[in-house]
Amino acid sequence: MQNSQKKKLVLGAVNCHDPDAVKVDIDPAYNPDVIHDLNQIPWPFEDSQFSEVICHHIIEHLGELPPVMGELHRVCSGNGKIYIEVPHYSSCFANAPEHKMHFSYFSLDSYVAEAEKSWMVVEKKFRLLNKRITFHRAYRRYQLHRLINRFPRSYERFWAYIIPAENLVFELQPIKK
Repeated sequence: MQNSQKKKLVLGAVNCHDPDAVKVDIDPAYNPDVIHDLNQIPWPFEDSQFSEVICHHIIEHLGELPPVMGELHRVCSGNGKIYIEVPHYSSCFANAPEHKMHFSYFSLDSYVAEAEKSWMVVEKKFRLLNKRITFHRAYRRYQLHRLINRFPRSYERFWAYIIPAENLVFELQPIKK
C-alpha cells in the first residue's frame, strides 16, 4: 500500500512495525516511510489525510506545542482520532535531556472545546475523547489510578511527587468546520 493510501500516521518510528501506517521520524536509522523534522511546519501531508494519528512519546521532544497541535488538527480527518502519550511531569522519565516540554493533566485544555478553563486563545479545537494519568504497575495494584483520575487537580497539586505518575494519555478528535 502506498503512503498516500494509508490512513494511519505514526509520529516517531521507533518500535513501530505497523505495515498499514505511514511512519515519520527525523532519524533514518528507524526506517521511517517519511524522514521529516516535525518542528518544520507544514508537515509533508495533505489536509485531512489520516483517520488515525499516533503520537507515542514524541511530542515532548518537539520545540513548541501550538504548531504541533495545529498540524495534528490539519492532517487528521474530522471523524478521525489522535492518540497522544507523553510522560507526566512527575515521572522519572520526564526530565530526560532530550525532552523539550513537560506535561500535566491540564496541558492540552486550551485546545479542547469543552474544557472548563483555557489560558490561551486557540482557533483550532479538539473534542476530548479520553484523558487519563497512568502509573507504574506497582501503584496500579492498589487501584490508586482510579482515585487519582477522579481528582486530577488535587493529585497534581498535593500528591504528584509523593506518588509519581508514569504517563498521560490524551485521545482527541479534531473539530472541523
